Amino acid sequence: MGMLFQCPSCGASVELPEGRLSDTCAFCETPLVAASTQGEREPIDAVAPFVLDKGNAAQRLKQHLGGRIWAPEAVRRAVRPEELGAVLVPHYCYDARARSDYEAELGLWYYTTQTYTVIVNGRPQTRTRQVRHTEWLPTQGSHVHQYRDHLVSGSRGLPEAEANEIEPFDLGQALPYSPALLAGVQAERPTVDHDQARQTASQELTTRENALIRGFLPGDEVRGVRNQTRVEVEAVRLVLLPVWIAVYHHGGKPIRLLVNGQTGEVVGKVPTSWAKIGCAIGFVLLLLLLVLGCMGLLGAVGELLSRHGRSW
Repeated sequence: MGMLFQCPSCGASVELPEGRLSDTCAFCETPLVAASTQGEREPIDAVAPFVLDKGNAAQRLKQHLGGRIWAPEAVRRAVRPEELGAVLVPHYCYDARARSDYEAELGLWYYTTQTYTVIVNGRPQTRTRQVRHTEWLPTQGSHVHQYRDHLVSGSRGLPEAEANEIEPFDLGQALPYSPALLAGVQAERPTVDHDQARQTASQELTTRENALIRGFLPGDEVRGVRNQTRVEVEAVRLVLLPVWIAVYHHGGKPIRLLVNGQTGEVVGKVPTSWAKIGCAIGFVLLLLLLVLGCMGLLGAVGELLSRHGRSW
């Protein structure tokens, strides 16, 4: 059951759907915003406003789909600004310190001279070349790194994998929470609890630690990096980040594309038109048959002329 509002413009009694902090009146499109989030288990700390308006977001989508030549034409032509929805998506923002103990193998290159024989003009010739070898040496150590503003999606509607694709967001543009910042857009309450989000943050930071350790280790090659990482969360904030969402339908299935409301980055799986691919393959085969047919015809004409003593 959602929250019941009386629209300040038309007086209609409107229910704000459960899980949303803001919406618009279905009768007159007046923005409706929950007055406060401070009494909730996870109050909103900051909001990053939209930088791209609806028209610019639609243009980014059009460019994105324009490069997908194997996408169904119905989808490529479906970009209309009025079908884009503005949503402020909750994200947990972590400041944390990661402490790692690691083990790895360092590869050091060295070269030896190899002699070999080749045959030149029927005679053997002796030549040399440098052959590279790798000596592997074990190493271990510790690593500490401070992470700022690591984001984890707080929405089940925007899975973490998709949220990572649409990043980064400029949190420097985020403003302290105010109901006025939610006017005219949909804003979600978090549907991923903090414990689950913290576990996701820990896993992602452990992976980032592995990459950082690989980056600073000496040697010509590095392999077998293994790290035991402890993540100490120092601060966490709940922020609302701007996303444009477009939903299309093709073959009875919904297709969702997302546009970063700050950078214009577009993510989402675009379907492939197998009919297009089939037509392209058929065209290539037809062209090949025509070329082979022409070659056969030219050969037959040449043979006919040669029988009459002419040169083709």
